[in-house]
Amino acid sequence: FFFFKQKTAYEMLRSLVGSEMCIRDRYYTQFGGSRLFGAAFIYAGYDTTHGFQLYNSDPSGNYAGWKATAIGTNSIAANSFLKDEYQEDINLDQGLDLVVKSLSKTLDTSSPSADKIELLVLQLDENKQVKARFLNEKEITELLKRNNILKEKVAE
Repeated sequence: FFFFKQKTAYEMLRSLVGSEMCIRDRYYTQFGGSRLFGAAFIYAGYDTTHGFQLYNSDPSGNYAGWKATAIGTNSIAANSFLKDEYQEDINLDQGLDLVVKSLSKTLDTSSPSADKIELLVLQLDENKQVKARFLNEKEITELLKRNNILKEKVAE
């Protein structure tokens, strides 16, 4: 997660950050014969012009903006699920529910646990400053329980 400022200290649009990273990727791919990063990225950010934004890029330098997206193993299934279930007027709790449901359908495990999942929430605070916060294990466990993904263990 990065906060970018131009040399003039003006806020840089998040779409330009993703674009600049991909231009560098493409340059090194075409002229350097190597992949600069060799990985796909998801960029999330906020600017006062466009609000919250989400972009992803691949190692070849292609990038795209999304309302919801996934990369990595089983990303086709995850993106299909997100395409069907995402709604424009979603709030934070509904968004977190959507994320864990998507993970539960696409992870290579039948019992996802909080110690295997990391979630980052990007929000504006009361001063309209962007704050990033990782959910702790307890919050993720509660989220999994709320969505009937993690069942309480029954004592034998």
